[in-house]
Amino acid sequence: MNPVTSDPLVHAFEPVAKSTVSAETTATKQLRDYALPACLSQHYVLGQELGNGGFGFVVSAKARSTNEEVAIKFIYKHKVPATSLMMDAHGQCLPMEIYILKHASHDTIVRYIDSFDDSTYYYLVMELHGSQWNLPATAFVSKPTTPNPLHHLPDLSHSSDPSDDDDDSDDHANACKQPAIISRRGSCDLFECIEQHQAFPEPLAKYVFRQIVECVSYLDTWGVCHRDIKDENIVIDANYQVKLIDFGSAVLLPRHFDPNTPNNVVMHRRFYGTIAFASPEILRMEPYQAEPAEVWSLGVLLYTLVFGEVPFNNAHTAMAAQWYPSPKQHVSSKCLHLIHCLLGKNPQDRPSIHRVLSHPWLQC
Repeated sequence: MNPVTSDPLVHAFEPVAKSTVSAETTATKQLRDYALPACLSQHYVLGQELGNGGFGFVVSAKARSTNEEVAIKFIYKHKVPATSLMMDAHGQCLPMEIYILKHASHDTIVRYIDSFDDSTYYYLVMELHGSQWNLPATAFVSKPTTPNPLHHLPDLSHSSDPSDDDDDSDDHANACKQPAIISRRGSCDLFECIEQHQAFPEPLAKYVFRQIVECVSYLDTWGVCHRDIKDENIVIDANYQVKLIDFGSAVLLPRHFDPNTPNNVVMHRRFYGTIAFASPEILRMEPYQAEPAEVWSLGVLLYTLVFGEVPFNNAHTAMAAQWYPSPKQHVSSKCLHLIHCLLGKNPQDRPSIHRVLSHPWLQC
């Protein structure tokens, strides 16, 4: 999640092995002696760490009133730049991720439940989605015999705000200390799912990829660009239903604020996504347009789904857009054509997300 710099991209494209075993999790280190605000501790019981990064960490929790399992993201306040803060309709200043999830409504976006803050963290409560893919295969239910992808975008609508808590004070007087140890839970993301399968059969790859394209198309219609599309930011359950997470790098386009705004080209100079999914213009450290860069990331993702490996092994081949079908898997010509379109070297040659959605491979 670091901005692109002039440092050599030596190891950026090498696969990184994940581990569910750690001497001490980030959540344990940060929360061992930390008194959580009453508005959180009175309503949720923390469970296991789900993930961590430079801007915070995520922990599972159970709602005391319903026993529903949720995910709570702890966002370090001092790490949120001023440019990533948004004012909502109630005059509340929110990080971009909370602002977007609070107003987004789509089956393929993780559902917002609640949010609050104290002097150290923003707390984002979300639905917990996905299956632990590093468990034995017998733990999963079988996938649908005939994949049934989404056929249309739901109407754009804003989810209603949850009812206010009885006590939303930042007062720590009634806050509870957390357990001394917060263990790490196995990952539920698409990265681990691909590892489990090695490569997806093409019909399953199409089923999963279409859901992701539906999601990106919805966001584009709403004037939002995620800017960090990758397998680790997509959670997936045993029925291969996916949801996009981690909107910390997202950007709002001008049409988000005014749908009548002309579709002006907005260039960005800083990149907070993942280098292995970065487009050639980003790797060359040039100003870039968010939408074509997003389409490139989808190309990397689709290649990874059908071949079980990334298309580029270093930054030089990525900048040259030099990729080849893996001989280990047979893939249809329509699928290869879509990958070729998505991984166009020049941003102006890549299709819009709405053209991607209408590509023959996704329609057949």
